[in-house]
Amino acid sequence: MTSTSRIKRLAPHQQLQRQLKSFFRIDLPQLPAAVKSNIIRIQVAIDSHDPLTWLSQQTADLKTYWSDREGQFAMAGVGAADIVHSQSAPDFAAVFARLQQRLPEHSAARYYGGFSFQPTPPLTEGWQQFGTYRFVVPQFEVYVEAGQTYLACNMLLSTTTPYPQQLAQLLKGLEQLSFKRVRRPQSLPTVVNRQDFPSQPGWHQMLHTALQTLSTGELAKIVLARQSDFTLSQTVDPLSVLLAMRCGKARLFRFCFQPTAGQAFIGASPERLYLRRDRTLHTEAVAGTRPRGASRADDQALGQTLLNSEKDNREHQFVVQSLRTALAQLCKLVGLDQEPVLLKLNQVQHLHTACHGILTDGVTDGEILPRLHPTPAVGGFPKRPAREAIDQLEPFERGWYAAPVGWVSSNAAEFAVAIRSGLVVNHQLSLFSGAGIVPGSNPSDEWQEIENKLRAFTTVLNEVEDERALA
Repeated sequence: MTSTSRIKRLAPHQQLQRQLKSFFRIDLPQLPAAVKSNIIRIQVAIDSHDPLTWLSQQTADLKTYWSDREGQFAMAGVGAADIVHSQSAPDFAAVFARLQQRLPEHSAARYYGGFSFQPTPPLTEGWQQFGTYRFVVPQFEVYVEAGQTYLACNMLLSTTTPYPQQLAQLLKGLEQLSFKRVRRPQSLPTVVNRQDFPSQPGWHQMLHTALQTLSTGELAKIVLARQSDFTLSQTVDPLSVLLAMRCGKARLFRFCFQPTAGQAFIGASPERLYLRRDRTLHTEAVAGTRPRGASRADDQALGQTLLNSEKDNREHQFVVQSLRTALAQLCKLVGLDQEPVLLKLNQVQHLHTACHGILTDGVTDGEILPRLHPTPAVGGFPKRPAREAIDQLEPFERGWYAAPVGWVSSNAAEFAVAIRSGLVVNHQLSLFSGAGIVPGSNPSDEWQEIENKLRAFTTVLNEVEDERALA
């Protein structure tokens, strides 16, 4: 259920308070029992607010942020009306059925969250709160869609707590929200130490082993990653990192999943795993990388080198071939771009091929996601032996890095691939990035490619260091 209203001359929380009181007094007694068991959503249109800036001012421990790649939708949420979470290997069909179960048709309510890269329970303490999957319907949201800003309250009514008590709890939570206009984001602490897993010598050894495996023909490609731990001078606010990274016009999915204070998974990913709207499916292949050039001429030359590279096109075609096979199993009609084009980001550029299809009747997200994840762009090819080799070779736990993160609504779902991402635990920021390894890969070049990908984060951190050094 969704109710939208515009009330002038009232503060945003006062507008929503009035709507909540009216709902509990007038509408709720008339609702059928089946409706009361679902997520109920009340929302009001408010004056313009930037969701990410607004979220950075809230004191709640549980925070959620998502913005799409096209700049059409951004949501900042605090608290939780419902959480779906597990430490066990996911049954994807059951997980998505559980998410859809409480989302009324045509409701604007969404579950936000994601899955771990591997379906095994997390071992590293930093990943424990995230589990093998975790999805949240925020209690309160500020979101922008099609240029209009809204404040929303999602609720899952209790059958054991009296309704007046539930209303009082919602109103109390609403009073704790801040809508003050803030001029500047919180500054970032300085970096005091960096450690890479593996180190550069360890990276060379890991790739030497991988290249030997590739030479046997068991694998055609494997994606190997690094974890770079940055120790900071004080506890870092994950939202301040996202705010600092937001400059530029790069088309990126931006996200923050903060299950508790002092711990969050953040990222700015260029890659969509898939978007489903009703029976239409959109996905893409993103693989092959070059840095951006210092001048327009340099940038065009680097892009042309990427388009002409036999190695990068071979790596890219593994992803295209994998998508073509998966879409043939999921869709009754499939379309793919004939040739890759350049996807240009702030620090790097990639080969990109768009794909779409019309789903076969009965196919659900529970079938789509495991067919597509992990793509050869973040795992390797073939899929299963590549995942096994990653487990054996990488000296760290991927957690949610390179895994599907996104949202699910009653009639749609969208997941990005959580690359260009980091885990914040108090005063430590762990960054993750990988490189596709195929026969002929050079360990030094692949190390530098990862450095280029990490630069979206490290440039922000280094700029802070430089500014303070000059002060």
